[in-house]
This record gives sequence, structure tokens and C-alpha cells, in this order.
Amino acid sequence: MQVYTGLIDQKIMGINVSAEMTHEEYLDFARDVIKNNDLQRSQVRSEGKPYELLRRDLAEGCVIPPIILAVSEDADGNLKKIVSEVIVSNSVNAHLEKIELEIKRAITEHRILILDGLQRTHTMLGVLADLSAPMRKSELDRFLSRSLRFEIYLGLSKQGILYRMLTLNTGQTPMSFRHQLEILYHDYLEGRNLPGGIEIVREVDQSRARGISKYKFSDVVELFYAFSTGNPLPYDKQALISSLREMSFLESYQFSADKDSMSELLECYNKFLLHISDKANNWSFDPDHAPKISRPFGANVAAIFSKTQPMAAFGAECESLLRKGVYSSISEISEIIERLNFQENPHASLDQLIMILNQIGGKAKKIGDAQRYYFQLAFRELLLPEATNHFDLSNAWAGAQEKYEMLYT
Repeated sequence: MQVYTGLIDQKIMGINVSAEMTHEEYLDFARDVIKNNDLQRSQVRSEGKPYELLRRDLAEGCVIPPIILAVSEDADGNLKKIVSEVIVSNSVNAHLEKIELEIKRAITEHRILILDGLQRTHTMLGVLADLSAPMRKSELDRFLSRSLRFEIYLGLSKQGILYRMLTLNTGQTPMSFRHQLEILYHDYLEGRNLPGGIEIVREVDQSRARGISKYKFSDVVELFYAFSTGNPLPYDKQALISSLREMSFLESYQFSADKDSMSELLECYNKFLLHISDKANNWSFDPDHAPKISRPFGANVAAIFSKTQPMAAFGAECESLLRKGVYSSISEISEIIERLNFQENPHASLDQLIMILNQIGGKAKKIGDAQRYYFQLAFRELLLPEATNHFDLSNAWAGAQEKYEMLYT
């Protein structure tokens, strides 16, 4: 591999360098990038005449456009130090030797991401498979010895990576907004930056988020997104008119949001769930109290409040309370959680919540959306100082139902 020159990306404060390496050098680590990197999209089906032609052309010496890569952050902070030196000195070329060493170290540690060129990489791996027969060894050797050009980004945050992936994929097979957001909050997949005792369950692990303080990753993303937008509706149902609106959200998040607030928000919600569970005296839904409810929203506190609907509603209402100046920070909201209490029998109060949710679901055209709106009103009853049922875990549910019927039915 050889690095030639570089530029500073002023928009996302990262470094972009141009480089060349042989097909063999690239394919040696590309397999692991595709296989191990959760940020990558799935392979788009590459059947048909155009892909057959490209594979044949590559075998015959075709030069394809540069593939764009990024180096993810390292554990010891060496990359961050190099990027800082480059930006301060306003000169990339004076640091090319250090940059090249850092790229090689990232390759060894599998800290490479494909920002643009995933399908080309799959096609190259297809060529490698085509030429692996013993009688085609000379063709394989020629293919592996040819060079390929790259642009490599260094020093991008997760948000910067997402921003570049979005812009680079404009006009191509689009990345879903859901996938963009999952990249944005990717650190939570691995359990980093999580408050103590909270576990994030990945859907790909085929395990279920059961029990206190266990949440599905997709539900945590909904919590964060609702807080970022102030809207409890799911992001795949929002009126996202165009990719420009999506980009506007991503850009505003990247350059203005307090990243620590996301961790505080999850911790605050988890504190609420733990608190209500502690006060509920081992409540579980008794079908004998409501025999007409065959499928309750949740059979216990964890089953109710680990779902997407209350989590998104909590995020949206916290944003609303902060924006209106009712509270100055998430930590201030967290402090008052301990003051929530049942004024009446907890079992009867939570049975009532289940019956209310069943009534709302029986009338609503879009049950999930209706439940989100209802839970947001319930959190408003609990957390808004002027609300009739402030701090009251017994009567907030009925109070929220009254307001829901006035506003949404």
C-alpha cells in the first residue's frame, strides 16, 4: 500500500487521503470488514448481465472507481492525536508517514469501514472465487497483482461516518433511515457507554429482552430518536419527505446535540422502570380481574415499560419538558423519579393501566401510534408540576386517558 496525498474535510473535521494497494492486499482484509462490521449494509443482489460483465472486466484488467474507506477510532487514542496534529498544522502531507502507519495498524486490527464501494468489493470477491480453480492460476496472479485506488478517511466520529455514508450513497441504492440511525447509536450495541446494570439486546443474537433493565437495541434507538425530535411516532412512519430532511436531522444531531444526554436519558428511563417495579409489590396482571382481555399489553412492569411505545413516549416528553424550560436537564428529571408513588393500591392501579390500553387499542386505527400518544400524556401527568396527577402513579393513567380522548378521538 502507498499513501500519496491528503486533504482536511472541514465539514466533519477529518482527514481524507488517497492511496493505492493491490487487489490482493485489499481482499485480504475486505472479507473481515464485510463479515465483522455491523455498520455495513447487507449485500445487494448482484445477479444479471451488468454484474457478469463487471466481473469479467475486472478479471481482464478493468480499473474501477476508487473505493472509499474509513478508519474507526483506536483504543489508545493514537489516531485522534495524529488527526489533531494535522488539523492544527493545517497540513496533511507533512504527516503522511504517520498516517500510512496508522492505516496499516487499523487494517491489522480490522478497524476499517467501507463507506462507498461495498458492492464493488463483493464483485471483486466474486472474481477471486471465479479464478480460484487450479487451471486459472496465472489469471488469478495477474488479478491479485493489479492495483486499486482508494480514498481513506481518518478521524471521523460515528456521526461523521454516518454523514459521509449518507452523502456518498445519494443517488445509489439508498440506505434505510432505520439503518442510518442504528449506525448513529452503534456504540450501544457493544455495551459501551451504558449506565451500570443496563443490557442492550441485539436482535441478531436472537435473544429477547426480558426482565428489568434489558432493552432491545431497536427500542433504545426509538427512545433516542423520539428525544431528538420531540415526537413519539416511529421514525419509519414520520413524514420524511425527502433524504434532505433526513440529512437535516443527522446534521443537526451531529453538530449540536449533547452526546452524553443520550446515556443520561437511558439511565433516567431505566431508573423510572426500576422505581415503579419496586413500588408495584410484585404486580402481575390477573386475567380474572378482566376476563375479556386475552392479550394484555404487558403481564408485569418490565413487560409493559420495556416496550417501544412507552420508551419513545418518555423520550418525546422529556424533550418537550426541557424545551419548555420545565426542567433544565435530564439529571433534574431523574432526581424527581424517586418522588413518584402509588396513592392507591398498586395492583389495582396497574390493572387499570392494562384496561385503559386495551380500550385505546380497541378504538384506534393505528394501535401502536395511539399507545405512544397515550403514554406521552401519562408521562406528562406524572412529570409536569402543574398536572392534576403530578407524581401520582395511581391516577395518572386515568388522567392521561381523559386528555387522550379529548385530543385524539
